[in-house]
Amino acid sequence: MLVGNDNYDSTNAVLRCAVNDANTLAKKLEELEFDVEVINNINNTGMGIEMAKFKRSLSNYEVGLFFFAGHGFQFDGRNYLATIDTSFADESSTKYTSFPLDDVIEIMEDSNLAIKILIIDACRQGTFSGRRGMTEGFAPVFAPKGTIIAFATSPGQAAKEANEHGFFTSAILQHIATPHISIEEVFKRVRNTVYIMSKGTQITWEHTSLMGSFTFNPMQRRAIHEKYSRYALADYDYECLPDSKCYDWINAARSYNYNIQNSIIGQITRLKKELINEDSNDLFVLGRNLYQASINAFYITNFFDELHTNLKQFNKDVASHLLNGMAYEIYFDSKGKLRRNFKTHKYKEVLQELLSVDYSTCREFIVNKLEGYSQKVVYIPGGKILDLEVYFKEYHEEYVDYELYCPEKILLDGINIMYNSEGVELYQDISWYGIRGGNMDLFFEHLREKTVATQRGLHITYVADGNFDEDISEITIPRDFQLLKYTN
Repeated sequence: MLVGNDNYDSTNAVLRCAVNDANTLAKKLEELEFDVEVINNINNTGMGIEMAKFKRSLSNYEVGLFFFAGHGFQFDGRNYLATIDTSFADESSTKYTSFPLDDVIEIMEDSNLAIKILIIDACRQGTFSGRRGMTEGFAPVFAPKGTIIAFATSPGQAAKEANEHGFFTSAILQHIATPHISIEEVFKRVRNTVYIMSKGTQITWEHTSLMGSFTFNPMQRRAIHEKYSRYALADYDYECLPDSKCYDWINAARSYNYNIQNSIIGQITRLKKELINEDSNDLFVLGRNLYQASINAFYITNFFDELHTNLKQFNKDVASHLLNGMAYEIYFDSKGKLRRNFKTHKYKEVLQELLSVDYSTCREFIVNKLEGYSQKVVYIPGGKILDLEVYFKEYHEEYVDYELYCPEKILLDGINIMYNSEGVELYQDISWYGIRGGNMDLFFEHLREKTVATQRGLHITYVADGNFDEDISEITIPRDFQLLKYTN
């Protein structure tokens, strides 16, 4: 959510660039595949309403960002953001007609976001004079775990505007899309740029309690033309072409009635030559829904069991569109969002085709889609082999007369990547809550499924305390944990 306030009711508080800051940064964030909501020149009541909407929306994301450009200040140790109807008659009026920054922080803290980003382009010193602030600047601020709060200035300084943007936002626009660098490095570069632009009179400031790393632009995007429409990639309300043969098959696959679903395979096999003329989006969505239905419709399950042979029945382009949809369904939900838990019931069969010479373009398609999620997607199909080191801890359970073992941590490149189910804290709950009676082979298979990796894709070693014996010791496999490439 981005807020820009220029048109303050108080004439001596009017700004020139805050709205432009919010709008331009919004466009840049959209290029970086953020979902963006921009609110400009909003009053206090409207701000409360929009923040309530923002709070409800956060459950759909792992990274949240709030940006404010306008006037900001503090009273009695609390920080406030000025809405356009803020009264500047006196301190009491200003305080009670502004929006508390603590309320924004609390909304972020109460969410399940793994990364919380607040960017405040406002003054932190005592007069207006065309600048973004009043009184004594912002008070010290507490950043909850997983949060970074970036301010345009250090305490007591003015946030300056020039040309079309504030110095701070102008510098952010220069550096935010730089590939591969961490968010901390982005704001370090921003600080250097602002210092130069302001001739040393404005120094940006951050407070961070991030427990992991975040990169606005984790990979340099490959120049691949998008093959499918946004409605196919987020297919929850997808509409086929009116005369599409895929129309009935997609609806059948969505029926959750396996008797209806099972009829699809015979029909598409019989009409395979006619599929050449079908729209690529329709075929892609059909592939997605076939994968979804393969979890319990036995004819479709059998189709995936022999996927390599069955895809060869179709024209190469038709098969590629179907396979792209199948692979996409593993990783992405019906709204085009990366799944927290990947859909892996037939991932091996799909992965085998992606890694084959015949479907290299399909592998390139899904790799391009996954490269923007380098923290969540540990293994990229066809990418480098991952060396995982698992540490097992011995524990005792009441009424069990032998010792059990549970994974305590999983290291990748020496860094623990084993997080709890919410993905905001390292996994710590070593207990009975899991899949009992597991052995080493079962646990290793669980890791491959968790990462959507081939047997060759993971190289797994382990360390165990006590009298661990991989042939006979019983392993408890946690029911719900995530593997995330944050930096501890």
